[in-house]
Parts: sequence; structure tokens; C-alpha cells
Amino acid sequence: MEERQAPTEPVVEAEQLPSAAEVRTRRSLIIGGIVALLLFVGMVTLLVYLSTRAYQAALQGVSPDPGEVVVSLLRDAAIILVAFEAMVIGTLLAVLTFQVWRLVVLLQDEIKPMLESLNDTVGTVRGTAQFVSQNVVSPTIQAAGFLAGLRRVAKEVLDLFRPSS
Repeated sequence: MEERQAPTEPVVEAEQLPSAAEVRTRRSLIIGGIVALLLFVGMVTLLVYLSTRAYQAALQGVSPDPGEVVVSLLRDAAIILVAFEAMVIGTLLAVLTFQVWRLVVLLQDEIKPMLESLNDTVGTVRGTAQFVSQNVVSPTIQAAGFLAGLRRVAKEVLDLFRPSS
């Protein structure tokens, strides 16, 4: 008779919940992305609106050639976009500088004292090991050597008094 084994269920690992810092970072990235998208859509909408207005004004004879107006609007929009990008990059550079400063402070205030404490602990362990070596291990080795020598001497002396066969 064939025995059927019950199918084993796959082991499901418990989901690891993201830390509070990861949640904040993810939320900040989502909000920043939405804001950037809204700014981009607003800028494109404004550019389209201004282009259509300039084109209508050019057709009515109020302004010069419509092509010139649209090109000048595109040029102005590109200048504004580059200026906006420069502000964003400057802001991100300031945030990066602040984060590096916080890391340096963390290293000075947290890690440096830990390393000093670790050095003190290593010094204490080294001193303890030397003390134990000098005051416990060395005398024990000397006593064991002395007892081994006594045992060998006793054996040799006993062998002298044994009759030879």
C-alpha cells in the first residue's frame, strides 16, 4: 500500500515591519515626488496657456510673429525650469551637508566614547591575563613540573630496589 504524505506547507517568514525612519523616508519621498509632479504639470499648463494666448494675440495683429512669441515663451520657461532645478539642487545639497554634519557629530559623541571604553576594557583584560599568567598559571606549571620530576625520581629509586629478573 502506498502511503501518501500530506503536502507540507511552505514556511512563511514573518514580515519585517519597516522602521520608523524608513516610513518617514518613504513618506517624504512620496510627498516630494507628488509636489514635483504638481509643479511640473502646473508649469506645462501655464506654458500651454501662455502659448495659446500669445498665438491668439499674434493672429489678431497685436504682437509680432506667433513663432517668435512661442519660442520666446519656451526660452523663458526653460530658464525658469533651470532656475527651479538649481534651487532644488541647492536645497538638497544643504540637506546633504546637514546630514554629513550630523554623522560627524554622531561619530564624535557616540562612537568615540565607545572606542575609548573598549580600549580601557582591552587594557583591563590584558592586565588581568598577565596577572593570572604570572600568579596562577606559572606557579601551577612549576608545581606540576616539580611533581613530575619527583614521580620520575621515585620510580627510578624503586626500580633500583627491585630485583632484576
